[in-house]
Amino acid sequence: YEASVKGVSLHASGAMATSNCGAATTDLAKACWAGGTVQIYVNPSLPPGITYEEVRNAAIEAFMNLRDPENPSAKVVDRIFKKEELRNLPGGDSLHPNRSGDVVVVLFPPYQFDAPTPGVKIADAPFFGQHGYMPDLVDLEHNINMHAVFVAAGPGIRPMRISGVRAIDFAPTIAFYLGIPGPRNASGRILYELFEGQGRTHHDVKWKEITILTVNDFHGNLLPRSERADTVGPFFPIGGAAFLKAWFDRFRAEARGETLLLAAGDSVGATPPISNFFGDRPTIEIWNMMGLHADVLGNHEFDRGATYLRTVLIPLARYPYLSANVVDQSTLRTPAEWKPSWVFEVDGVPIGVIGFTTPDTPQLVFPGRMENFIVTDPLPAIQREADRLRARGVRVIVGVGHLGAMGPLDAPTGPLIDLADQVRGFDLLIGGHTHALVNTLRPNGVLVVESLEYGRRFTRVRLVVDADTRRVVYKTADYHLPWNIGMAPDPAIQARLDELQAELAPILNQVVGLSRVAIPRADACGNPLGRTCESRIGNLVTDAMRFTYGVDFAVTNSGGLRADLTRMGDVDAATGFFNIRRGYILEVLPFGNVVVTLQVNGAELKAILENGVSRMPAADGRFPQVSGLCFTYNIGAPAGSRVVSAVRQAADGSCTGPAVDFSTAATYTIAMNDFMASGGDGYPVLIGRAYTRELMDQVLEAYVQATS
Repeated sequence: YEASVKGVSLHASGAMATSNCGAATTDLAKACWAGGTVQIYVNPSLPPGITYEEVRNAAIEAFMNLRDPENPSAKVVDRIFKKEELRNLPGGDSLHPNRSGDVVVVLFPPYQFDAPTPGVKIADAPFFGQHGYMPDLVDLEHNINMHAVFVAAGPGIRPMRISGVRAIDFAPTIAFYLGIPGPRNASGRILYELFEGQGRTHHDVKWKEITILTVNDFHGNLLPRSERADTVGPFFPIGGAAFLKAWFDRFRAEARGETLLLAAGDSVGATPPISNFFGDRPTIEIWNMMGLHADVLGNHEFDRGATYLRTVLIPLARYPYLSANVVDQSTLRTPAEWKPSWVFEVDGVPIGVIGFTTPDTPQLVFPGRMENFIVTDPLPAIQREADRLRARGVRVIVGVGHLGAMGPLDAPTGPLIDLADQVRGFDLLIGGHTHALVNTLRPNGVLVVESLEYGRRFTRVRLVVDADTRRVVYKTADYHLPWNIGMAPDPAIQARLDELQAELAPILNQVVGLSRVAIPRADACGNPLGRTCESRIGNLVTDAMRFTYGVDFAVTNSGGLRADLTRMGDVDAATGFFNIRRGYILEVLPFGNVVVTLQVNGAELKAILENGVSRMPAADGRFPQVSGLCFTYNIGAPAGSRVVSAVRQAADGSCTGPAVDFSTAATYTIAMNDFMASGGDGYPVLIGRAYTRELMDQVLEAYVQATS
């Protein structure tokens, strides 16, 4: 307890002395320990004048100076890490954005943190357990060896000694040996060297490993987004092009051979300002920098029209666009700008990649923007292409399409699964469009994967190919969360993003509308975060959604509204009204959420509203801001049965319209954000049947301009 910052003790309360992970809310930090490791967590609410780095540095200095008074020359502390340094530890990646300590201290055996004696810095422990120490620690002179021995024996395993084996390599290797899919959320290599028939290099082997990295529904999210790392704790940055490139490079370096990077459509369209303001050209430019090998046509690729896609975006790409079922309606052939398939030579193995597009694209694209193109049934289109490639001698066939699934990770349903179950001769289908996490091996042997949207997840697929027959003999996939912490962004991409942001600065300062009244985030009940009853910003945003798309009702979660739309002191000199600037809109809606529209029945509408008030009286981000209806609820009733009744809003905005029918017989059209529709904040998962519209900030800006 000697550490302090500017005279303030890190643990002034002394709570840590007798309780593991104990601390008072006023302490600057708390400690949680087990065996040879202690994790120091910095209080997220530090007093004025004390910074996060000052607290971390004070903790580091205190442990660096830790000595054993009975044995002054002994090494007590082995390593001290800052959180971001845990990304690359011996044996694997040990960083969790929320659970990992801001400072992690690892002792040298036999010193440990268990069973401390209050008031005694170094005391004898009643027991000793070899856990919590560095896995690369070897001190044979003192009988210390933290290395484990992995012994493999059995049919097909050759006697040999392999160095550099990590703990994370065991599961993928064992899964390969057993012929079952590997862990779905894990890193690690397959140790082919263990098996008979393997040469010493990847060019002289029985099996060739083809690594494919996949993303879908990127929607131009060139900048990082934010996400909770678990059910508690703050948001952390995730994804963004510069960091995704670093993650891709990490897996490329680990891959046994060459790697393909494939995208499954909607890379552009419904994009944030950094891409949208420049006609989505930056997304194509940066895909080039990231080393994308191929993209497919999603519905949003047509947002600016087929002519713009063909004459502006596709010519910028240094990779092919694919779709076997988007064809010219007069010739029923693909135009010159995209191809039905592409064959990549990967480590001497030809890989046929066939593209396809969701058949409901014409209903999702603004009328007329597909021009003279139609979308045919994907099944016969991709089957014909697969048969053609196989006739040419291509033995590995991969389908990449903007068609999705929904439901559990390993037991999904939906159009992508229906397609996978009907195709012949495919090894892998990569999907998109529904923003779902999918990883399933179908009964016919087709591996099906899909990742979450916006680059918040990516999937690594490994296809093991017999070097003689060039056929896939094993397949497995795992998905990954590209947290930014502990990763250095790609410098070239980051420099380009910085340039684009500098260009945007004067644009975001533009005034897009005026308001006679202040439009705060705070609600009518006095909650500053607007999470207990209706707010002006909530009313405005949902009105914008409802009137833009002509739906019956609109709903958005209060947690997605992050700032005031008007600012004290920023008024128009001529009128005295509040200025509404483009940048303010993006601060209100910073997450890049997209409006989706769908049809629900009355019971589903009630379930949406029930979820919105299920946490009351606590202030919670799921509280619903609504337009088009007024509903009554009783927070004294059990959660799930609180909504009593609802009526439509009258034309004058009053709650005097006809009653809303909550039965399954009634149907209504609604608008909501994609976070909610995907199950965020506990809302029902409805994204599988929703239509993706425009970004919420674009909808709000257009509405402000039209009504100011």
